[in-house]
Amino acid sequence: MESMQCELYLYTPSFPLALVAIIIFSVLTTIHFLRMTRAGTWSGVYFVFGGVAQTSGYTARLFSTQNPCNKVAYGIQSVLLLVGPTLMMFSVNLAMIEFTRALKAERFCWVPVNLQRPLYLSMNTVLALIQGIGGIMTASSTNVTIIAAGTKVGIAIFIIQLVFWLFTLAENTYITIRLRRGSSETSQSAFPTWKYWSQLFGLAVSIIALGRNIMRLTMDGGIEFLLVNEWTSYAFDGYQMAVVLGVWAIWYLPGKCRDVSEMTPHSMSLYRLHTRGSDET
Repeated sequence: MESMQCELYLYTPSFPLALVAIIIFSVLTTIHFLRMTRAGTWSGVYFVFGGVAQTSGYTARLFSTQNPCNKVAYGIQSVLLLVGPTLMMFSVNLAMIEFTRALKAERFCWVPVNLQRPLYLSMNTVLALIQGIGGIMTASSTNVTIIAAGTKVGIAIFIIQLVFWLFTLAENTYITIRLRRGSSETSQSAFPTWKYWSQLFGLAVSIIALGRNIMRLTMDGGIEFLLVNEWTSYAFDGYQMAVVLGVWAIWYLPGKCRDVSEMTPHSMSLYRLHTRGSDET
């Protein structure tokens, strides 16, 4: 259904969809905050920031259901829902680095592991800032030229993010393959289930980098079906981010990596004995 009140939305924003999203992201953001504080893993803070951005964005969308012509609410939800998933990928990339260190697999990295943290953080930060600027240009301006420029900036950033995040996933996949050929002592004793935990990266990148970014690219390309149906933005963007947050909240890899990294040789031996005893039982 097209909104007859203004041209900000090509549909009438749904109150139930926005309310459900607010509840989901509020709960998941709280869980991630508790996980982060209990584990003492600052790298998980970007999951919290991303969750706050999603929650705030859908809160603004909720206000839009009452007044679709409110430009402030439209601009806030547009920008926050744009950068929220990017913030989540900060934590995913940092977790990849910690995962590699926990497995003592630094020698398999394509980029020296000591450079990865500053490099990946800088890359994500620059992309997020430019993405936010492009979103502000598109959402706040009525000038056709500025809107077109903002859209082009958004498309370029989505493509760069796609390539960058796929590169980090490819590196993680390569490390996984090398470790499977000859696991290190750490992966065999202190982190015997590392292969299952590694799948978290594939989940996050496939949903955020592939699914979400490609969906956004098709929207910016002017695919009418995606533009006039609000449920598609929830199904292929919003709620998909909830899947990533939810799975990472259950299997909190930053905390697991911290535990493994802090293990002493004695505690590794005890853990190995406990694991074998559980398997025999």
